Amino acid sequence: MHADFPKLYSEISTNGAQRDLRWNGVEAFAASYAPARIEMLARLVFDTKPPAGGHQQDDLATELTAFHKAFSDADPSIEQGARQDQILSAAALMLYFATKPKAAMAVTTTACGGARKVALPVDLVTAAENALSQLAASRRKRPDLSTVEIEAPELEYELDFSAVQASAPATFQNVFDQIANAMDQALGDVVAKFNAYTKLLVNAGKKADEELDMLSWVFGQRALLPNQSFDEIQADQKPLVFARDLASLTTIYPGPNSVPALLARAGVKSTGKLRIVDAVNAVTDQWTAAVLKNRTPSPATSPIHFAIVKRQETGAGDGWHAGWAAITGIDLCTELSPTTLAELFYREILWLR
Repeated sequence: MHADFPKLYSEISTNGAQRDLRWNGVEAFAASYAPARIEMLARLVFDTKPPAGGHQQDDLATELTAFHKAFSDADPSIEQGARQDQILSAAALMLYFATKPKAAMAVTTTACGGARKVALPVDLVTAAENALSQLAASRRKRPDLSTVEIEAPELEYELDFSAVQASAPATFQNVFDQIANAMDQALGDVVAKFNAYTKLLVNAGKKADEELDMLSWVFGQRALLPNQSFDEIQADQKPLVFARDLASLTTIYPGPNSVPALLARAGVKSTGKLRIVDAVNAVTDQWTAAVLKNRTPSPATSPIHFAIVKRQETGAGDGWHAGWAAITGIDLCTELSPTTLAELFYREILWLR
């Protein structure tokens, strides 16, 4: 059982037996993973304007049904309720945090820098941030390559000559088979170790390449999209433009812990405030078209991308503001620091891949 679950569920019940049954349901539901499942849970826990079951979205409706079934299977006497669903969906998300960075990303992007809040006995957003930090550090830890060495195999076998007849060559076949089997086993062990070490070296190279690409980008002081120097990009464009560039260079989830520092080095300010709608209006039509290509943003888990979708419908200006706010439930006046806005957009991109 997750260490925070007793505290999380204490608002519903302090009955230990009932709590155990609910945890059984959480484990059963979280045993499988799908992006639609995380989307549904994020909507449920934050009680977003876009409903957990979606609007004629079969994948979300199916996941919501599966969610309720997991708990009714664990305890047929369960009485469903909105608050209990909220508590249990938070528990399922926390269980995913340990191994699924996208689950933690979805929680932070849905919260949208505090624009959406949820009152829980535990701080779910902070737990998600901590999980992302730990996963980022662990997945970029350098292996000790000095241990990468494959020793010469030793053939261990004891030949059985009991059936061999000197005048009958065919009787030697069993001896040859014994030697062949011993060699196959030894070679199999060598190949398995070689493949494991090759994977280790490839992953180490992947980490180094990602870091080198990001450092080259920030020290080169030139954006990838649009192809302009950092100085040529307007201040209110930088959060989204630079976040998109860094996300395009990210190959290891959930991205490095150095993202805020890289953004700051590139020129994204950590002080001051910028409205989400103003940042979205600041970028060009060509840039927004490229960012949205092959992506289907959610108004719940990717509200900044969804703002770009609404902006494309009418063009830059304030014509799309009311529709975006009505669908997402996020206030038009919501302001974030440029760094926070950039980091959220960066995570939205990784979430939508």
